[in-house]
Parts: sequence; C-alpha cells; structure tokens
Amino acid sequence: MSTTNSTRDHKEDPTAHPRAFINAPAEPAVQDKEIASILTTIREGFAEASKPEPRRAPPEIRDGTFKSPVKILRPGQVIKPRKEPYNLNKNNPGKILRIFLFDETSAFPGTDIFVEVNQKKMTRPKYWAAVRAKLAEGPQPVYLRVDYARKVNRHIREKEPFYSHVLSSGTLLYTDSSNIWAQDPAPENAPLALVARGQMDSFLKKIDKSKDDQKKFRQQDNYRRTGFEIRNSIELAYHMILTIHIGHSYPETDISFLRKRAEAVIPDLGQAWFYQQETYEAEFELLRHAHKDTHKARAYKISEEEIKTLTYRQKTLLKMANNLCQKKIKSL
Repeated sequence: MSTTNSTRDHKEDPTAHPRAFINAPAEPAVQDKEIASILTTIREGFAEASKPEPRRAPPEIRDGTFKSPVKILRPGQVIKPRKEPYNLNKNNPGKILRIFLFDETSAFPGTDIFVEVNQKKMTRPKYWAAVRAKLAEGPQPVYLRVDYARKVNRHIREKEPFYSHVLSSGTLLYTDSSNIWAQDPAPENAPLALVARGQMDSFLKKIDKSKDDQKKFRQQDNYRRTGFEIRNSIELAYHMILTIHIGHSYPETDISFLRKRAEAVIPDLGQAWFYQQETYEAEFELLRHAHKDTHKARAYKISEEEIKTLTYRQKTLLKMANNLCQKKIKSL
C-alpha cells in the first residue's frame, strides 16, 4: 500500500500512536467489477443495518392524549416522552473507516475482505448478517473480517501478523473521508527466516503449555477439559502453519475454517485425519465444539476412547506441522 507524507513524525517518539495522524487519501477507483459489486454490497448493507433504532417503544397516544406507562406516580415524579429514533446516536454514528482486499493468491478460492469500523458494537453479527447472506449468494466465496479501530491499534502495537499484513500489504478499496488512521507501519526489515523462527518458537511455547494442561486434566479424568486442550493445541498448530507459510494466520477460532485454509496451502495435512482407509471426520467435528467453560457447553460430552483417538490424531498433526514449518524456514 502506498504511503503519504505524515504531518507528525512519530517514529522517534516511542509514546506516539501506532498509526500516523495524516490526511486520508482519496478513495481509490476499483476497476474489477466483481470487487466493486462486493464493495457496494458491504457499504449499502452496513448503512441499512446501522440505522439508529429506538431503545424503547415510542409513547402510546390515544385520542390525542399521552397514556402514561406507569399507573401511579410518586410525589414529584414526571413522565418524560420516550426518545425517538432520530435522537439516538446522532453525535457518534457507526461507520466504516476502511475496507481492504488482501491475500490475492491462487491458494484460496474466493476473495478476502477486511473491514475496519469505528465502534466495537458495529462488529456485532446482527449488523453483518444480511451482508454475509448476500455475499454468500455470489459466484465466489467471500471471507469477511470486521474489527474496530481500537482493537486494530492494539494489535498493530503488538505486531500481530494478520493485522500487519493486511494494513501494510493489502489493497485499499475504500476509506472514509474523516478517517485519520490512514497510514500503517511498513513490514519489518528483519530477515524472513529470523522472523519466522521467532513466530514458530512462540507458537510451540503455547502448544507445550496446552499439552501440559491436557496431561493434567487427563489424570483428573476431566475429559471435557482434556478435549478442549486437544482442540486448543490443534488450533495453534494450524495458526502456526499458516503464519510460517503465507506470512499470517487469521483471527478465527473455528478449527474447521483454519483446517481448510491450511490444507489449501499444504494438501498433505489432510492425512492427519485419515489412516488406513479410515477417516476421523466425526472425531474432528466433535472436537470443534469442545469448550473449557462448562456452562457454555453443558451438552458437550466426550468419552475416554474418543480422547485416545483424538490424542493420536493430535500427535500426528503436531509432528507434521513441526516438520513442515522447519522445512519452510530453511527454504527462506
């Protein structure tokens, strides 16, 4: 992504904001008709879904008189008219700040879109349900990720690979005219092999911790938590594979999504769930719903035999992930 001159040099100031305060560039022209259609769907769908709604029902008026919702008023109590929709959020409306296209590779079918909004509440699924449904009707699948500016800022400070990749290498499709967060850090100049080695060591440390917790819960015959730790280590393995091979993973926790992306890059990873003409897709689906919080997964049950099977699949996948990542780092 091209950059412009900043009105404030924050590189020498360690306390400066992670993204420069500059004037937003002009909205780029989108030539591809399919991308333009996706962009229009996102903007129009969000504009429709983000219209202010009343927090309470409007006052009930019968025969020209206001009907009080309270039968008896306390001394000094006054019934105030309820707010109308146009009075809500008028000073701070939800809006899209930027839209990026990223991962223009042949490894993944479809289109990957990242949307940055100004408020956390604007990332709620209800605002994007209609947009996702309409995008699903298109000829190609669309991966849509929505995050709010403050969260993006935090991840930029922490140099999280996904956000760094999208904001520094993605194609800017749309920017709001009032957006002051228009410039992002460029990719690091460190050798790729050194960066990848550090990322892999970080993932392996998390995987080892998850395996230690898995062993502890297995000794306690707590199969629910054991299943969750197996699922957690497998999720980390897929994140590690994607990060090392394509430079970033995805901020998703659905291991089915991560598995599809990882196997699109390395098809041989599918062998971890296939052995001697026997598939373990049922066990994988069981693992998808594993959760550490009992109150969020009361119906989730897993047996000791299933734990044994999944442990073996886990060892196979982790071994493959380690070997593949080592090989990739040596080739950098």
